[in-house]
Amino acid sequence: MEKIVSVKALDKAGGHFAVKVGDETIFVARGKNGYHAMDAVCSHAKCILGQYDSDNMTVKCYCHDAKFDLSSGKMLEPPFVAPNAPKDKLSLRLFNVRDNEGFLEVDVD
Repeated sequence: MEKIVSVKALDKAGGHFAVKVGDETIFVARGKNGYHAMDAVCSHAKCILGQYDSDNMTVKCYCHDAKFDLSSGKMLEPPFVAPNAPKDKLSLRLFNVRDNEGFLEVDVD
């Protein structure tokens, strides 16, 4: 597990952000039932995700509005520039994340 950020810093950032951990860029967010971590690089055009909807546990890509489910990694809506993109093949990887005494740690292996 890699220590990535304090819970306090995540809260000050609005409860979510993308962070570089080793060779991975990971989107981390506080959800209704704990913390979640997912690949932050959109599977469509490699842009960084960031438009988080905490009510629906989804995150959108800034570039073309592809929408992903933060709890499963599945693409829910394709990018507007590729409406026929194969959503089932464009899921993103999830990472285990935990709060360890006020610091979030993520398993990137």
